[in-house]
Amino acid sequence: MPIDPALDPVRTEQRDFYAVLGAEPSASAGELRAAFRESVLRHHPDRAASSDLATRRTSVLNRAWAVLRDPLRRLHYDRAFERGTAATLDWPLEAGERPIAPLQRSRVAAVAPSRWHQPQWRNVAGFRVPVAVWMQGPSAQDRWIVEHHIEGQDWRTHREHYWLRYAAQHYRDRNRIDDWVGAIERLVELDPSFDTLVQANLREAYLATGMYLRGASFLQRVGERWPAEGVQRRWTDRELRILLGEFRDVQVRRGRAVDRAENAELLLNFLEALGVEPSIADVRAAIAAHRRAGHGERASELVERIAASPVAEPGRWFSLVQLLTEAGETDRASALLAEIARGEHPEALNSRLIHGDPVRRLSAARRRLTLARRRKHQLVSAAGGVAS
Repeated sequence: MPIDPALDPVRTEQRDFYAVLGAEPSASAGELRAAFRESVLRHHPDRAASSDLATRRTSVLNRAWAVLRDPLRRLHYDRAFERGTAATLDWPLEAGERPIAPLQRSRVAAVAPSRWHQPQWRNVAGFRVPVAVWMQGPSAQDRWIVEHHIEGQDWRTHREHYWLRYAAQHYRDRNRIDDWVGAIERLVELDPSFDTLVQANLREAYLATGMYLRGASFLQRVGERWPAEGVQRRWTDRELRILLGEFRDVQVRRGRAVDRAENAELLLNFLEALGVEPSIADVRAAIAAHRRAGHGERASELVERIAASPVAEPGRWFSLVQLLTEAGETDRASALLAEIARGEHPEALNSRLIHGDPVRRLSAARRRLTLARRRKHQLVSAAGGVAS
């Protein structure tokens, strides 16, 4: 409980913490410790004439030492000391003792503020934002960043990763498609790390904008950064295949017959330019598109091309049977299915290699072949009836 000065017979004076210990503000930690020990011994109740006065002085000494012994608390006290706002303590005086004259203490020279220390700014996503805007919350911060850093600037002139990340999101939210995709590609080109490539989410951008072939070409070029058997390369190859598969499903399997045939040729030529082997699904879609457009010769050429290609994957034998069946080559499909059933292609009957039950696949292939023959017979009969 604090003592009421009006009722306290002991006179006091205000002293800063360094004056209490009898040390200079520039003293080292060791010098401060020595000054504290000396003061405690000098004012110890066993050595003082008045034990009450000595007890009070020892208490004041302990309070000053508790602050100055802690480096962080001393740092804050020193800053307040330099500003002239440092806390003081009531130092008890002996009877007849005169207050000491304020000493002209040597203060630590003020250091020029660092150009990096700018309290009027805050950092948000890599951008400097005024404190007043920062305190208003994320929405106000985003508006200020867009107004002062994004609007009116061209992403092609920037090399800062944080700027491109923020700008890409800004363009996406405002449906600026070309700028969105361009900023993402620029970011991936500047930062060769795989983590940046994954987080850029290029697939989403290309699928949303319909830039399937552009995306496949970019990913093929980016994938060359890593070894062919590496995890990163397999990831880029998978993303590339997904984009090409989406192009096939949207542009080759849908739309007008003429457009489908043209897009089928575009897909096959693009795959050849990339050095990527067309999948069975790509060739099947192209054959169906050409047949629908009335390009029977080109459809037959594609059938012969895929039939003559070596089969590298065991499951491709059944895909080849399905392709021949859909192309109307029922006799060839039946002969190939018989070869598989006889075990002439043993890898096609290995459930682990084809990731499925070979018996079910044989049964499904036979059903499709039976239905194809039935439809073919019906078409021939219908054509004969019309002729007659």
